[in-house]
Amino acid sequence: MVKDRMVDLLQEHFELNLYEARAYVALVGFGVLTPAELASVSEVPAPRTYDVLRSLEKKGFAISQPGKVNKYRPVHPENILEKFIEEWQERVKVELEAKKKAKEELIELMTPLIETEIPKYGVERVWVVRGIRNATLKTREMFEEVTERILLVDSGYVAVNLESDIISAVDRGVKAKIIVAESLLPRLRESKLLEYARNGKLELRTLDKFDLPMLICDDEVFFALEDMAARYFNYETQVWIRDFRVRALFEAKFNEYWEKAKAV
Repeated sequence: MVKDRMVDLLQEHFELNLYEARAYVALVGFGVLTPAELASVSEVPAPRTYDVLRSLEKKGFAISQPGKVNKYRPVHPENILEKFIEEWQERVKVELEAKKKAKEELIELMTPLIETEIPKYGVERVWVVRGIRNATLKTREMFEEVTERILLVDSGYVAVNLESDIISAVDRGVKAKIIVAESLLPRLRESKLLEYARNGKLELRTLDKFDLPMLICDDEVFFALEDMAARYFNYETQVWIRDFRVRALFEAKFNEYWEKAKAV
């Protein structure tokens, strides 16, 4: 029903509760109402009408006319809804600035912790990362911190979605060797990865089939455990390891793939 849709929109976007939204719709429909009349024409319970109308007045959606029995009329929707949006925009700006300042202060306060000589990941050298969002953040962090080389065997997600992070690392002087699935190549036709490969800034090959996608950045290794159900629901489990011996094992597998792969 149209009335229900109006009530839903007022609740969802204009910070009115259910009874306030019902009361405002009734006021717009009838023009002027007393609390008793509101109870009779809307689904606002009689014991709540006084509080609801006073709340609407306080929020700027209604105006009262004092008398033996107070009467209430609505502020025109065009006026109050536009005013609400303007005030909301200002509030968002203030909140955004507050969050930016909080971020700067936190970074300043946390810098000594980040730069301490204690290993960044403590004594642990193995971490489990779950979910596509967390995996993306971890992958991006690896590209930001890599200093020497990147070895990537990719079935699609990294090369397509984190291309700029790879390019940024290469521009810093990091060596990169990348193997992508052949099926991915058409999506890279206009990418900078292909341009950089043609200009000799990185090495790029394709392989029709591989069973172990991986990312190696210096001594860090990142790979996904095989779990089709988790992958379907974007909750794939990935393992991050920082250990030169594990890196050597994965590098050997990467070299196997590299020998079979075709140059782009």
